[in-house]
Amino acid sequence: MNRFLRGIVLAAFAVASMPLGAASQNPRPDYGVYCVQGRLVVEQKHIEELKRAFGEDVCRLDQDPSPAGAREKVVRMGGVGAECSCSI
Repeated sequence: MNRFLRGIVLAAFAVASMPLGAASQNPRPDYGVYCVQGRLVVEQKHIEELKRAFGEDVCRLDQDPSPAGAREKVVRMGGVGAECSCSI
């Protein structure tokens, strides 16, 4: 029985020390450059969250893993608050 319990403990330790899935490794999305109701914004939220808050007039124009990179991209597009369009 002692050997059995030791095996269970070792198995539990092995499972507990395994890396977590990809969703847990990056719980927040990249910083997105979005067009929200005709205006440029930088957000770290998922597009689904923005659509729930602002309706369907939301699209992602670009993204970057860093806030500085996303801000640089939005500046090249006219800056935060500049006019934009989700129509292709």
